[in-house]
Amino acid sequence: MSLISSSINTERLCLLPATSELYLLELHDRPAFASTLNVYVPDEWPPEQITPEVIEDFLGRIQARERRIWSFYWILRQKDPQQPVLIGSGGFLAHENGTFEIGYSVLPEYHGRGYATEAVQSMVQWASSSLKRDSIVAYTYPHLKASIRVLEKNGFLLKGKGPEDGTIAYEFEWK
Repeated sequence: MSLISSSINTERLCLLPATSELYLLELHDRPAFASTLNVYVPDEWPPEQITPEVIEDFLGRIQARERRIWSFYWILRQKDPQQPVLIGSGGFLAHENGTFEIGYSVLPEYHGRGYATEAVQSMVQWASSSLKRDSIVAYTYPHLKASIRVLEKNGFLLKGKGPEDGTIAYEFEWK
């Protein structure tokens, strides 16, 4: 399987599309997951928010007749001879009401280095050209200052309260 041909490449990252096969391997066969991605998977993987239940939900969405998820594994390219490292993930959910939501997470060891900003920028560009969306929303909590900074650096504007109690909504619109 050629993952690289359908990937998004940034200055430091390779964003590989998640597939049903990869989600199943992530859930049930970590060594095969790492081998298929050809990356080092840190012991801390996955990020805190990505529980097995979340992965099961993503798997169901990716297998649905009308696909409602597009997601990517974020691979940090290393200088030879170091193996690339899986550091984060992100993607988009299409909601029934037409809302198109972006989400992302990075392992704590890689926070504060601009990886999320870089990946979100490339994912937004991809969504514009591949999914033909006019706008993207993101929901976060007011205390997650780093997440807010990622959104603001990528042109998302605060729109008010989010759908879940205590969340705030940001939106990106193409002009």
